[in-house]
Amino acid sequence: MPPIARTWNPAAALNALKTTLGVIVAWGIVLWQQLPDPFLAPIAVLFLQTPYLGASLHKGLMRVLGTLAGALLVLVLLAFLIQDRWALIGALSAVVAVSIYMIRNSRYGYAWFMLAITAVIIAGDASLEPSMAFAKAVSRSTEAVVGILVVLVINGLLWPRTGGAVYDRAYREALAGLAEQMRRLGEAVSAGADERLPQPPKTLRGAPVRLREILAAAALDSGGFRRLRRTYEAQIDGLAAVLGSLMAFGENLRLAAEGERAFLSTPHRMALSSALLELAAAVEAIEQDPGALAEQPPADALSAARQYLGRLSADPGQEPEAVAESALLHATSFALNGLIARVEGLADGAVALAAGRSLPASALAVEVRGPLGERLARGLPNALVAAAGFWLMALLWIELQWPPFGVIGLTMVIVVIGVETLANVPVHRRARRLAIGGVAGTLLTAPVYFAVMPQLDGFLTLSLVLFVFYYPILYFFHALPPPHNLFFLGAGLMAILMVQLEPTQTYSVVGYLGLSLSILTGFIVGITLLGIVGGRSPREHLRLTLKDLLATLDRTLGDLADRNRPDFAAALARHEQRLRAQLQSLAEIVPMAYAAHTLANDRERIDALLEAVETLLIRMGALQRARARWREECGADRENNCPRTDFGRHWREAFQVTLRELLRKLDQPRHSVSLAALDANRDLALSEVARVDALRRGGDPPPGAVYILGIAGHYIGVARGLRTFAEALQAIDWAAWRLPRF
Repeated sequence: MPPIARTWNPAAALNALKTTLGVIVAWGIVLWQQLPDPFLAPIAVLFLQTPYLGASLHKGLMRVLGTLAGALLVLVLLAFLIQDRWALIGALSAVVAVSIYMIRNSRYGYAWFMLAITAVIIAGDASLEPSMAFAKAVSRSTEAVVGILVVLVINGLLWPRTGGAVYDRAYREALAGLAEQMRRLGEAVSAGADERLPQPPKTLRGAPVRLREILAAAALDSGGFRRLRRTYEAQIDGLAAVLGSLMAFGENLRLAAEGERAFLSTPHRMALSSALLELAAAVEAIEQDPGALAEQPPADALSAARQYLGRLSADPGQEPEAVAESALLHATSFALNGLIARVEGLADGAVALAAGRSLPASALAVEVRGPLGERLARGLPNALVAAAGFWLMALLWIELQWPPFGVIGLTMVIVVIGVETLANVPVHRRARRLAIGGVAGTLLTAPVYFAVMPQLDGFLTLSLVLFVFYYPILYFFHALPPPHNLFFLGAGLMAILMVQLEPTQTYSVVGYLGLSLSILTGFIVGITLLGIVGGRSPREHLRLTLKDLLATLDRTLGDLADRNRPDFAAALARHEQRLRAQLQSLAEIVPMAYAAHTLANDRERIDALLEAVETLLIRMGALQRARARWREECGADRENNCPRTDFGRHWREAFQVTLRELLRKLDQPRHSVSLAALDANRDLALSEVARVDALRRGGDPPPGAVYILGIAGHYIGVARGLRTFAEALQAIDWAAWRLPRF
């Protein structure tokens, strides 16, 4: 957990103020209206308060819909099954299981979460007082609505913020970094420093992952982001595509330096450098004034870049270097052309968003729904855990009369399992953190409940005490990053529940202990069942996620082997979608995988592993998009215009052999990864490029020569990415992670 001294955050202080005021106002309203279970309204405030007004509104709407649906559903079940206890329990367990399953497989996961909780609470209350079922349903719904209205009013009046502004700022920072990288590369080319060509910095390579995380929050907060979500996703994909093309462009230049082939004359260098500087200017135009793009897109800079591209193929004069044009010059021209096309796509996306419209459907990523088996694997385990937990708690309550407050115990089981399921990051162990915070909150609230509250007179003095008590807890909840803040969420939840405010206040040691033990029992049952089903360590989650990602890369290479297949674009979109999701999961796991007790598994090495994966996927995506672009340029008669060659097949086989070596390393930690396939193929590839170039300059180019010369840098870039990833993977002591610590 980050040190307390480093957690001062003005935005968190403001959010904590809003949440604290909202909780106290909600308490006041429900106590004034004398609702039967007043704690539900302040709990709604606690869970709904977000830094952004739109996100709170969306989450509140999901809470209302889920609450109303749960109330209606349980009333129907009670009407038919109130006389058959076991049939009712079976039906409710099915409702809970379906709801938890849908949390992972629906866009409205929070609504399903509230449906399960509402159904359990109302059914539990109705089992004690069947005649009050309808009244309970109405009161529960009313309390939820009160909490939602309080959040919206406070968030709307006190310094409202929008998540879209955070996304726009992060995207502009990424564009500024991209423009700077292009400028540095252009300056290195003009100076002839091919052996010292700059690599994109780590922050720039990781920008697509961070932007997708921010976009998820912005889409909840803003109607515009929600409506144009796919266009924003295309914008992020465009940024990743530019990065990939820029890396491939650099690989062609490095290929010249490492192959000791002087292929760039002074005019060539000046043209190449000028093209890069013009592209940097185009990216800066997008970054500095996105609102003006609808009227004046950066067409001049892009047009100038294409003019400089044309000069690369023109005869610059009588210099010997110009007469002996090399294959690598042609490859560099191909890569530069791809880079310009990607920047043009970036500009098109910026123009569309500045005008408030979507990109054409053909320019948007294809949304592919995962197969049934994948959806079941994602949602079924926790659904079964929730059903089993519900049955177990129901049996304990019915047969053993434990816990003392059975409805609370049942609810806590669903809460801890639902919180774990909502995040979809098992490695964070959210339920465990929430439960530990809940125990701490119970202990912290006891002095307030027994020693302070009985001395107070009136709600005003009580509000002042609660403000002082709640604010520090809620500050750290907002200041700390997930999942560390869940400890304080649990503490805040118990601080609301355990004060047990009622219209007619009473104080009871037995009641306090009974409520505490009921909540603790629910936590224990839920966490125990979650541990049985998915109790892997963060390091094991990291290993398994890496295995899945490498296996997906292997399948991708096989499925996309034929660039002339009719559904190449659709297959590429399907694999890219899966790889993006796996990379996002990996980025969430990595912060939890550090192992201070293992020297070879420190933070720097784990971060280097994630960085290597991000770079490899960017390079691999750029390769496949370059193959797709070449496929489009071949026209209808692809077999004659772009005949198949063995160049890509050799590289693909080398990549797949290396990927399987990496998979073997993850399964057998003592195994040393062999890069012999990449080493052998690099020499073969360089000799093939030289042979093809010699034939081409001789006037009789072989079929596929242009393709080989153009695509070579992309393949060598992927090989470099695999080497870097292998080094990062072998730098970690996987065997130490798979042995008991003690």
